[in-house]
Amino acid sequence: MDYEVKDIKTDIIDASNQVPVVIDFWAEWCGPCRTLGPVIEKLAGEAKGRWKLVKVNVDHPENQHLAQQFQIRGIPAVRMIYQGKLLGEFSGALPESEIKKWLANHLPEAPEPEEGPEELLELAMKQGDRTAALEMAKRIHNEEPGKDEHHVRLALLLLPVGMEDASRLMASLHQPEKFEMERNVLATVEHLKQIAGGEVNLPDTPGAKLYREGAMSFFEEHFEEAADRWIQVLMTDRSLDDDGARKACTALFTLLGDHHPVTDAFRRRFSMALYA
Repeated sequence: MDYEVKDIKTDIIDASNQVPVVIDFWAEWCGPCRTLGPVIEKLAGEAKGRWKLVKVNVDHPENQHLAQQFQIRGIPAVRMIYQGKLLGEFSGALPESEIKKWLANHLPEAPEPEEGPEELLELAMKQGDRTAALEMAKRIHNEEPGKDEHHVRLALLLLPVGMEDASRLMASLHQPEKFEMERNVLATVEHLKQIAGGEVNLPDTPGAKLYREGAMSFFEEHFEEAADRWIQVLMTDRSLDDDGARKACTALFTLLGDHHPVTDAFRRRFSMALYA
């Protein structure tokens, strides 16, 4: 990579307002400069944008004024500047270990990375805040509307109340075969809507009553009540509605996500009920 200065304003002044700039003053005839150069260039290549290296050949007439500004008396000479301040300097061909120490001592602390929508969505899901997660999912979907993954994630967060919009999103997938589990969740939610509305004939049994009550709680977004009722059904009447309680719990846990408090609270009971 070519680190030689091309334009002092762009490469040094403007750049140093964004990241620390390490300036290596050198010349071709200088033996120590040729020793230092490859080492500091190697470290610059490993910096991952934390700081920028600019090399200034003091033999070039256009660079001599810059050398005077930095009071360069001998070479190699290295200066670090950031946002108008001189942060550090050294002279001579230091070994790599010493340059690393110098960098560590003089570089400002890296700012904490800003949390983007993906991180905020994940945090909201872990906290059980589906409203905040839905807003982030909408934002991500609007920024990259063509991705199946974003369609599916948004669809699950719209459920159970936004079933029509969720259905449209799932119907628009480019590769629906990759999301069979999520499409099964949608189908289960659509069936539970019929259960809650009394549109499906169920036997007149305590289990069927609990099953329907769970569906009604689900669409009221009382997810703990729904999970509790369905697990009771799972333990007493596994065959009801073609294993409907198991499918309902699976759909619930899938749309809530692995870290949602309800998933954490009921998944163990669900697993025990499956194999009781």
